[in-house]
Amino acid sequence: MDMRGASSRSCSGCGTDLSRYNPSGLCASCRRSSPKLSANFWASDAMREALGRWDVGALVLAYRRHTGVSQSAVAALVSIDQAEVSRLERGRKTVRDRRQVMTWTRALGVPDAMVPDLPIGEAIKGPESVIASLAGPHAYAINAPAPSSNLEDLDLLVIKLQQRDHQFGGDALIVEAERRLHEIVAMLSAGDTAHEKPLQNAVAQLAQMAGWLALDAGRPAESRKNLTTALYAAHISENPGLASSVLGYMSLTALYHGSPVEALALARTAHDSSPVTGRTGAMLATRMARALAENGQKAETRAMLHAAERAFERTGTQSDSPVWLAYFDEGELLAQQGTCLMKTGALEEARACLGSAVEYLRASETQNLRDQVHYLVRLADIGLMAGDLDESCAQASRALILNKQISSTRMSKNITDFMARLRPHRSARPVQQLFDQVP
Repeated sequence: MDMRGASSRSCSGCGTDLSRYNPSGLCASCRRSSPKLSANFWASDAMREALGRWDVGALVLAYRRHTGVSQSAVAALVSIDQAEVSRLERGRKTVRDRRQVMTWTRALGVPDAMVPDLPIGEAIKGPESVIASLAGPHAYAINAPAPSSNLEDLDLLVIKLQQRDHQFGGDALIVEAERRLHEIVAMLSAGDTAHEKPLQNAVAQLAQMAGWLALDAGRPAESRKNLTTALYAAHISENPGLASSVLGYMSLTALYHGSPVEALALARTAHDSSPVTGRTGAMLATRMARALAENGQKAETRAMLHAAERAFERTGTQSDSPVWLAYFDEGELLAQQGTCLMKTGALEEARACLGSAVEYLRASETQNLRDQVHYLVRLADIGLMAGDLDESCAQASRALILNKQISSTRMSKNITDFMARLRPHRSARPVQQLFDQVP
């Protein structure tokens, strides 16, 4: 069974079949080969001004003039019609949602750091300005203005945390995320109830994110505390989808700490309390599948993976997703499928899914280094289980190299645990060479 599924669409660049989950009109190879302009081009005065105004039309027009590509080719990069590109270039259409702006700039190859958080003329307020100032995986910026209850600011904060988490890992972010969470909770406790339900919803999103970051940073007690806060706030804000998502994170937490029965109970509650439709349903179905796989229920795992596929097929665009679900894309679905298949012993199918997940990340602008490390270690485990030490050590070597660029206690532990499983084979040459890489 090929969990990646068939496709009825073809790449507009080379004609190859596209995965049904590929939101682009181009395959991964063509996305990588699309012309990219240097950072110096985007740093010109005209381009800086256009970036400052979030003038996507000017950016696209400049890109096309310097690369010679057609409007149709540019449209394929972000899966829209050529007519939409024409309207952007003529100023008949503007983009004022930062997630959509980032979709465009990443497709064109603009460095993320050059894209301002808000267009010129709109003040940057609240927590977003702090997270935007993080320079790398070990930066802990704390000099910030007073906290803002502006809901757009809080949404942007969660988005930025997700992006930094994928790139660098939770160790670098948990302190700032929890500090912001405590500030917002204190505002509610002090009687700032003018928009209590929307603020509680924001608290739930940020607390869920903080719970995940704490888990990645190897702080299980903090993770449980933050997720409990998130669950309470999601119920108060009457957001059942978000509450189910929090239960799904609690299920993952139980899995990581060796409690598969508890994980299954939590995943079942999350799954049964929310309709299994769209991106939310797909995510909850993968949480259920993970717990079923850990409990040895192979047939039920496959059935749930199929349910996840069917739900994902009914999703809209990524921009239609709630902020807290922005991370769940084709790569995440493939990785979850691969992990479940690996746990049930379907090694070749698992290898295909996880390999596709890594390829998906490598083709993305940010490449999500932390997740690449995670999936490469799983591929290394598959090689070890299959008795292919050369393949196993090759994947582990790639994970070791990338792990030097991130700060994730969970990933470091995963690598340490894998090396322990590999130790009985240390007499083999590829294993010896791999151990020589370890400090």
